Amino acid sequence: MKGGSSVSNLSLKRRITIAISLISLIPLIVLVYHFSGYTITPAATIILSAIIVLGWFVVFEVFSSIIKIYARSKDALVTIGEETPAVPDEVQSLETIITLLSDKVKTGFEQLQDFTKMTGELNKEVSRKVLILSTILQANDLFSKEAPAEEVIKFLSYHLTQLLNVDLCFCNLREDLLGDMKVISSAGIDSLKLKSFIQKREKEFIRIRKIALVDANNRPSGFVNWAKDLEMGNLAVIPIISKGKIIGMVGVGSKDPNFSFSKDDLDVLNLFAQNVTLIWEHERLSSKIEELEILDYLTGLYNERMIFKRLSEEIRRAQVYQRPCSFIVLKIVDYEEYQKKFGQIEAEKIIKSIAKTFKSTLRPIDVAGRIGPNVLGAVLIESNKRESKDLCDNLKKDLKELCADKVRIAFAVAESPINGNAAQDIISFAQQNYKE
Repeated sequence: MKGGSSVSNLSLKRRITIAISLISLIPLIVLVYHFSGYTITPAATIILSAIIVLGWFVVFEVFSSIIKIYARSKDALVTIGEETPAVPDEVQSLETIITLLSDKVKTGFEQLQDFTKMTGELNKEVSRKVLILSTILQANDLFSKEAPAEEVIKFLSYHLTQLLNVDLCFCNLREDLLGDMKVISSAGIDSLKLKSFIQKREKEFIRIRKIALVDANNRPSGFVNWAKDLEMGNLAVIPIISKGKIIGMVGVGSKDPNFSFSKDDLDVLNLFAQNVTLIWEHERLSSKIEELEILDYLTGLYNERMIFKRLSEEIRRAQVYQRPCSFIVLKIVDYEEYQKKFGQIEAEKIIKSIAKTFKSTLRPIDVAGRIGPNVLGAVLIESNKRESKDLCDNLKKDLKELCADKVRIAFAVAESPINGNAAQDIISFAQQNYKE
């Protein structure tokens, strides 16, 4: 017998039915037939015997299958480290084994579900950590590219709102250690309302040294009113401290009164505050460095601030001693066009060359500097306007070959006190009277 006609391919119930029919029902029919007075031939007897043998073969096959299942179940039970139940009856033992295996499968499936859930939560946490790190790296990259500090802090505030899933995020900082609080970023709240809140609570701000937390699990009376002022159900505010002094605050809030900040949320907020502190300190140090710098990085001449200072000093000295003081300005008229055409490097080369010639043409006592991207200036000590114009003519000659077919040069001259009594007046007059 092949394929679907094989007895082994039938269900256990059907095989038992066939076996019972072969060993009991058919012989019973033959016996009834015999007792009815009919004669059973030897051939019929042989066929009947064959049918009975076939029936017992089916019975043997059924029990053989059950024994195989029992043996395999025992092996499976031993494999998973369980003891075989001491039950003499194989059928009852098989039932017990199957029950144990079912329980194990059920327990294993539940554990697998728990593990899948834990894996999903872990993946979410990893993704969150990666997003936090990515945000900080992007902020640092922006800051390293000389993006304004306020823009970087606003960028961080926006992402902090997304990371913590809050309705409010703000940051306020002092311009220096003793300056007034200034709103740097405000998401989810009007900046004027936030400014009013800061002014109202500023004296309270300077007294806190750790995070001020108001949520479903924390309702300190001292800070509950802060949340009410901002119309938030909860609030977390952390101070930004530099050199032992509070220089600002970072705060987040949610309108949901049942919201609670987790430890991870507070760690993220603290990390954000640390980055804001670093940005503030870097910006402050950069400002101090700029104040200390007196030379222009490209030309090596004095920078604009130093020229302004020296011009003011010379104007005052000239007024005291009744001596002339002039100021000349050299402008590269089409510097931007030259830069677009030949590139930044070539543009820097030509301005450095012009600055070198400009400096060498002046007297040793004169003070030269760069007062704009394409503008050079010089304080001419005890020189009147006529002498300054002569110097400009000499500069034109010296620069003629260098600037030929490249850029155009324009000059302007101003004298104190004729064209002004203050440095700003002198510079403004000169820049309004260029001549090529």
